[in-house]
Amino acid sequence: MAMAAILAVLSMLTKSTVCFVLSFVYSFFLLWRKRALFFACMCCYLFFSLWSKWVDAHNVTKLSGNETTFFVRFIAPIYIDGDRVKTVVQWQNERLQLIYRLRTEEEKRQWDELQIGTTCSLQGMLERPSLPTNPYAFNYRRYLFHQRIHWIVRPTSLERCMRANITWMERLQTIRQDGIRYIQHHFPNDVSAFMQALIYGERSDIEPTVLASYQKLGLIHLLAISGLHMTLLVGGCFYLFIRLGITRERATMILLGCIPLYVILAGAAPSVMRAAIMTSCFFLASSRLRTIDSLSIACLVLLAKDPYTMFHLGFQLSFLVCFALIICSSFIQNQRSVIRQLFATSFIAQMSTLPLLLYHFYEVSLLSIPLNVIFVPLYSFIILPLSFVALFVHICIPFLSPLIIYGLAAVIAHSNELVTSLSDTLMLTLGRPPALLIVAYVLSICLLFLSFEQQKRAHLFRFSFIFVIIIHFISPFFRPSGEVVMLDVGQGDSIYIELPYRKAIYIIDTGGTMSFADELWKKRKQSFRVGEDVLVPFLKAKGVRTIDALIATHGDFDHIGDAGDVFEAVRVRKLMVGMQQQRNDLEQTLIEQASKKGARVQIVKSGDRWAVGKAQFYILSPFGNEETTNDGSIVLYAWMGGAYWLFTGDLEEKGEQQIMRTYPSLPVDILKVGHHGSKTSTSEPFLQHIRPKVALISAGRRNRYGHPHREVIERLRHDHVRIFRTDEHGAVVIRFHKRISTIQTFLP
Repeated sequence: MAMAAILAVLSMLTKSTVCFVLSFVYSFFLLWRKRALFFACMCCYLFFSLWSKWVDAHNVTKLSGNETTFFVRFIAPIYIDGDRVKTVVQWQNERLQLIYRLRTEEEKRQWDELQIGTTCSLQGMLERPSLPTNPYAFNYRRYLFHQRIHWIVRPTSLERCMRANITWMERLQTIRQDGIRYIQHHFPNDVSAFMQALIYGERSDIEPTVLASYQKLGLIHLLAISGLHMTLLVGGCFYLFIRLGITRERATMILLGCIPLYVILAGAAPSVMRAAIMTSCFFLASSRLRTIDSLSIACLVLLAKDPYTMFHLGFQLSFLVCFALIICSSFIQNQRSVIRQLFATSFIAQMSTLPLLLYHFYEVSLLSIPLNVIFVPLYSFIILPLSFVALFVHICIPFLSPLIIYGLAAVIAHSNELVTSLSDTLMLTLGRPPALLIVAYVLSICLLFLSFEQQKRAHLFRFSFIFVIIIHFISPFFRPSGEVVMLDVGQGDSIYIELPYRKAIYIIDTGGTMSFADELWKKRKQSFRVGEDVLVPFLKAKGVRTIDALIATHGDFDHIGDAGDVFEAVRVRKLMVGMQQQRNDLEQTLIEQASKKGARVQIVKSGDRWAVGKAQFYILSPFGNEETTNDGSIVLYAWMGGAYWLFTGDLEEKGEQQIMRTYPSLPVDILKVGHHGSKTSTSEPFLQHIRPKVALISAGRRNRYGHPHREVIERLRHDHVRIFRTDEHGAVVIRFHKRISTIQTFLP
């Protein structure tokens, strides 16, 4: 059964002939003595391979994208965060992602009253989900594709809503939403958020910073309904039924009938369904079915229901952990104490998911294993039971509930305080491993688990795992190529420079997202920030732990507004700021933050220079007498990879003239165009003076300033300059060694 599940997974990960041949040969040698099982496995492989192809072939849209009038049915929970609404609707047998920006508080109340199964007429526009525009960025289009969603609908009006003829599934989902609302309205916010997560599998109300802390420390599984959760819940109910005098057979039948209902009430996530299927298998055939077989059945059922479940991170983590714990169960049971068993369980769970965690989150916490030893019992035997008891008592015996709620709130508050205080402690940032290194991780972890049984070569097997981590840690320092990445940060600037062999890393500006003071009802729990959501994940994916210099060209918010996020996430050795007569509040705050974080603050001016290996860097501006902030930008001239580079910040025409007078000979191969392509920059005399071959322009899509201006584009084209723009091409990655080797864009 386990082999059938593995082959089913392989058939969906790749449909190549090579994979089929390898699987066939492996299965042939492994199972030839059991020919019936061998042919059953091959049939399973073929079925899932053909099934996934059929699903792919039929996962297409029939809409043109020009439709403007829709009569939709709400088929998923409606999430309202501040002034934004997100949900999934159905129209003409096609699923659409609905995103709407609320205009009034009254409108927000109206949307909050909508329920699953409601049908509405609306006017709006369709748009394609966005593709990733930066390296390592989340692929939203692929995510929606795996949910069979091909379009985003943005309504302009909503009218004629009614609710009739709802299905039994929609009725159960409505009960779930009513249960969540009951908790929201009757319990304190912090307690309510965790009760929703533990009872209904709904985490949207948990504070983003708290949720991120749990994720960093490898404790996020405690806030998901998993196998342990299901075991405790079903086991508790079974014990209660027996104590009430119900026979075992009848108790089993009641639970088997209730488990599918609870799966829907708990959100029907892959981890919930996996736990439910395995629990049902235990009740139906506990003596005849091995645990590994029930896990395999759960895998086959979920993949048969929806092949795209394979790409759900929750599915991958849930099955990997469960599989690892099953194959290492004898090692866990042989531990002499409960504490040692908890350590062994936590260690195996963390090791089995390490490649996946590094691929998606780029770093791991060294505190994860000991913290799991503390928090798993805390959640399993205190917070989880108290959550159910608090809800039950509040419904049945309301006057007793304050005491339970107080105790639950105290436990949750203290646990959250501990988690948030430790979230940035002992984090090991390794970056996203390449494919070959992932294979090495998988093999070394298998050998590590094998060392639990094979004592003769245990040290060799364990060393292989440590060796792979060391290779991952030091590999960037053996990479002979360097790169310059102009990140897509919208209407702002952020450029990443990495020299060959990682001899130095420089960041020129960080971008910044303006947040305007608004009405309280419009405030979202977590707004988008380019520093936190673009630049920091990029740095972590690269495995960057230290930045040699953060160059803040000038004090505009769109250049350094999110620099604080970088100082919080990685170590910065030096902050470079330009020599100016007067600094604004943003620059002063940044300098103070840099000093607190131990970074050296260096004030630079025209004439400053430094070299790292063969790379040379020159500060051309500021001179210290500039009249405007933009002309006071740090202008960096560099020789890297056999090419001359010029990074100009927001330099305008007057600053360009001063540079031309000071530096009569200034050859440039690659120019970062000043001020996002504004017509007040990149003048024709300046272009004739430097004669660039490539121009990089960082500008936001459909920005209100009209950047880059048509005059600048025409000047560059007239001089036969290759133009790369973040608003059209996404991030631009230029790799070099002894010369420029490739220029890659993230949008076609």
